[in-house]
Amino acid sequence: MNEIDILTLEYFLNKSQYQGVFKKQEIFNDKHFLSDKKFYKKRIIDLTKKLFRSEVEDIELKNMFNQYVRTCCKYLKFLDKKDIMQENYSEEEEEKVEITGENILENIKDIDYHNCDHLILKEKETKKITMDNFIKKTQKKPNIILPEKQKFNLKTKELKTKGLEKKKNINNTYEDNKKAKES
Repeated sequence: MNEIDILTLEYFLNKSQYQGVFKKQEIFNDKHFLSDKKFYKKRIIDLTKKLFRSEVEDIELKNMFNQYVRTCCKYLKFLDKKDIMQENYSEEEEEKVEITGENILENIKDIDYHNCDHLILKEKETKKITMDNFIKKTQKKPNIILPEKQKFNLKTKELKTKGLEKKKNINNTYEDNKKAKES
């Protein structure tokens, strides 16, 4: 953890909970845990596959696995929604003015520092009397377009395998075979 997180925890966390947070951090950074994680990696992956196929009978393990899968699904849905929303914004809409040293110097030169009262004080508004003040004008208010709630289809084929690397030793292309059979 960085220094800011440590200070935040130290000053804003209950003292009784403070030690528990650091114990949990120490457990996951422990050398024994990291070596066990590396040693049991293949067995853990095999156990995960068995849990997906419902071949494990331990109820506590099933509950923890289901909670883990639920958390993973929430995370992946969040990533997919973020990517879909990012695609909606094109680069044309994101035109930004680059602020460089030259731009700042040009803006500073334009400011007249001899009469800086307008920067601090509000200017007095004087009423201008024209014929428009005596005539009542009615204008229609423009229709306000409110943003609509966006709906996402997170069950598409592209999102199912998004981010996964294709296996290097398999040359089968099932999608191409299906298309050839249909033709």
